[in-house]
Amino acid sequence: MIKNINIIKSKFKRIKKNILKTDLYENLDKDLQYKINNNILFLENETPILSYFASEDNYWLLTDIRIITDNFIISLDEIEIVNIPEIFDEGRGNSECDSLEIVKKDTHIFILRLEKLTWHIIFNILTYVIRH
Repeated sequence: MIKNINIIKSKFKRIKKNILKTDLYENLDKDLQYKINNNILFLENETPILSYFASEDNYWLLTDIRIITDNFIISLDEIEIVNIPEIFDEGRGNSECDSLEIVKKDTHIFILRLEKLTWHIIFNILTYVIRH
C-alpha cells in the first residue's frame, strides 16, 4: 500500500517528458476518467494515482493499493520484484522497451505493458513502492 501518494506524484512529475498516454489520474480528461471508472471496480477508499490508457483493451492503473490492468490485478503488497527483461535479457534498447515484468511473492510473473520511453519512470516508481 502506498502511504504517501504525493511522493509518487512528485516522482512522476519530475521525470515525465514527452509522454502521451501515461499520466497522473487527476490530469486525465474527464471522459477518459469515466471510461476507466467504468472498467474498474475500486475497493473502498482506493485512490487512483497513475494511469496508462491506449484503449479499452490496453490500459493499466496504479492505485494506492493495486495495479489494475485489462488482464490482471495485483495487490502492491504482493509484489516481490520488478524486472526489465526486454533490456537485460533480450538486449533491446531503451527506446524499444515497452514492458516490465512484475514478480509476485508467490513467484507468478505478470507483464505490464507500457508506453514506449516510460519504462524507467514506472520502474522507478514501482521499485520505490515495493521498498516502502
